[in-house]
Amino acid sequence: MYKRNCPHLQEMIVNKLSKTSIRMLSADMSRTRKLPKPNYGPVEVQRSVLLNGMKVAVAKPLGGQIGACTVMYQAGSRYEKDEYLGASHFLRTASSASSCAFSAFTKMRYMSQKGASITCTSNRQSIAYTLRCPVTTFPEMKCFLLDTVIRCCFKEWEMDDLKPMVRDDLHRIHPEKRVLDLAQKACWGGPLNNSIYCEPSRIDNMNGEILNNYTEWNYKSDHCSVASVGVPFEETIKMAEAIEPRRIKPEARRVDPSIPRRGFELYDLGANSDTWICVVVPGCGTRDLTSLLNHSIVAHACGTGNMQDGTHVLDRTPEQPLGLMAGNDVYTSFRAFNLSYHDTGVFGIIARTRAPTAWNVTRAAAQFLCNVGCLTYNQIEIGKKRLKVSLAIHDDDCVRVAEGLALQLANGYIVDTAKESMAMIDNISIEDVSKTAMSLSRKYRDMALAVVGDIGRVPHDKELFWTH
Repeated sequence: MYKRNCPHLQEMIVNKLSKTSIRMLSADMSRTRKLPKPNYGPVEVQRSVLLNGMKVAVAKPLGGQIGACTVMYQAGSRYEKDEYLGASHFLRTASSASSCAFSAFTKMRYMSQKGASITCTSNRQSIAYTLRCPVTTFPEMKCFLLDTVIRCCFKEWEMDDLKPMVRDDLHRIHPEKRVLDLAQKACWGGPLNNSIYCEPSRIDNMNGEILNNYTEWNYKSDHCSVASVGVPFEETIKMAEAIEPRRIKPEARRVDPSIPRRGFELYDLGANSDTWICVVVPGCGTRDLTSLLNHSIVAHACGTGNMQDGTHVLDRTPEQPLGLMAGNDVYTSFRAFNLSYHDTGVFGIIARTRAPTAWNVTRAAAQFLCNVGCLTYNQIEIGKKRLKVSLAIHDDDCVRVAEGLALQLANGYIVDTAKESMAMIDNISIEDVSKTAMSLSRKYRDMALAVVGDIGRVPHDKELFWTH
């Protein structure tokens, strides 16, 4: 009846509703245009330095539901001395043990119910604890992270439970990880000679007092950096203040230098076993970002892996030029790598092969490292593109972003997004990268070698280093 008797009112209402919806749509579009355009990585990064020297960084992502927070100490295995050797391995294992407020069972069960987890990673330079959880549960889950980092008790019964786990870790080390650790041990004399794994002979002598003394000496505010992704800045600051409430900056720690020792390390897996070979020379540290990028470009120009991996280990497309060195041998592979710590690092070639071809593969890897300065400009340009892809491919992983921000804080440089790092890579000239490659090839006299596998099938260092 309304529609039949009042057609003009119906038309007026329809016009009004249509205009209202158009205004609302235009307003929504204007608000959408004001939002920042999606970029690689986070939209905004806030940084701060507390009075006690602790560094804090918070990245604001584009509406992710999962956040991460990393507490990183410069307390890796290079800071272990005398009776503390192997402490960082025990600390890494103890991250899942009981602490003052929560038992190991409570951590495992309650955090799993909330979709959260804590991981601990370490290397020769640093040790990092990372909490990954839904953003809405961070105010509750951060208590577990604080308890794991600064309130571990290291009771004797806990230590007795940790020792079998450490022994199992030593048995489960992948040969590639073992050869990388041995190569650094062969390369350096000094603090960097310390392995990230505890020696079997020291496991029984490790106790809670040693770990407490080690953390008390190395877990200090000026060695600490806290970074988070998706967590409010105020929450991250509160957690940093809870780690160390005092506002006094501790005294600077003295770090002993490491010098090249041109060593030779072996680990026997038995006759006719698959063999991993690693040849390295001294590289660069993380203090000089430009030099670090140059070394990374050289590594990617040589080939750091496979361009494409299939469902089978042999279904791969290797990166040139190292990928072509194996020829028709499908059981042999080469790749380059660059590892950097605060003041120095290593650059090298790692190869995997069968025992009958280990001798020739070792000589080929050493010869390639001695002649790495012969990379062409085209290969260096390809290396720059590969590095940019590797930097951008993991920027959606909140854990990697948080650990990367913490590492930046520790080294004092700012690279907020992968796009900024790509711009830095584009600004590096090919001539500078070529000079870096030639400087690496001139370090052949400081070359070190590590072998894991059939050690009777590889040349000794004295038989190897004349190949240049």
